[in-house]
Amino acid sequence: MIEKHRIAVAAHIPPEGLSFNEIKELCLTAERLGFDLFTITDHFLNMANPLGKENHPLECWTTLAGLAAVTSKIMLAPLVSCAHYRHPTVLAKMATTVDIISNGRLIFGIGAGWHEEEFKQFLGRFPSAKERVDGLEDAVIICKSMFESEVTSYEGKIYSAINTMNIPRPVRGYIPIMIGGSGKRLLKIAVKYADIIHIAGFPLMHELSEKLKLIRKYSRRLNKNLDEIVLAIGMKVIPVRDENKIISLTKFFIETKGMPIERAKEEVKRFIGPENIARTLSAYHELGIDLFTMPRLRIEEMEVLSRDVLPKIR
Repeated sequence: MIEKHRIAVAAHIPPEGLSFNEIKELCLTAERLGFDLFTITDHFLNMANPLGKENHPLECWTTLAGLAAVTSKIMLAPLVSCAHYRHPTVLAKMATTVDIISNGRLIFGIGAGWHEEEFKQFLGRFPSAKERVDGLEDAVIICKSMFESEVTSYEGKIYSAINTMNIPRPVRGYIPIMIGGSGKRLLKIAVKYADIIHIAGFPLMHELSEKLKLIRKYSRRLNKNLDEIVLAIGMKVIPVRDENKIISLTKFFIETKGMPIERAKEEVKRFIGPENIARTLSAYHELGIDLFTMPRLRIEEMEVLSRDVLPKIR
């Protein structure tokens, strides 16, 4: 399990366009280099071009099962599995199986889902935001119960379970739950049920402060101890100078954060090179973030992070 008050780092690899052998090599490299966690997305389509015919991903959970069989130390997780793509009782059984294959190294990442085209192609319709979040809460309650108990009964707004058995049991008798998202109601559900809250959207410091205020408010209302919940964010880092990645991250800050170009260029510097990355990770950690998921790392970048960043922040 990811420890509270200790910085943990995950390599996050969206599987679009990758073969299983390529994903396996990245995962084994992350394990060898001392990363804490390896995560993949749960999508059926290529997010960059969902209507095209190129670079669609392997299915998440069967890929995780394959990774669980060939690794021995690194934790594994979907970041995050959509609550609606599989009935929660089936999803809990699948997660338990991956946990058993990995000998107890699974973190159960789950979210409400968001991709309209993917919902329409694979489920036939795109539910409202309310229905997606209602279904997420039902799914979390059902899966949490199935991880903790042999038999689960629950009647929800969207999903139910009737005397559902989950045998054989998870290796640790429980699977840690990571809920990902950023909306107000979703964060409230996460505070109530999650072991790890993964705040979506690659938040900058001022954005993160606002989300943390909400999380603290909900924890007081629900009488939850935040010292028992790990807080996580995604962080786009550039360990090896790469002009294309610098341009891409600058564009991301301009388009999604509404930054003027000069400010975006300055912000990007905080994520370039080992020294700046270590300093930035430590600053976020001081705010209360313990887990950082880093997307689309190449092997060369993992090696630099392992050699020049991880020893400094640990």
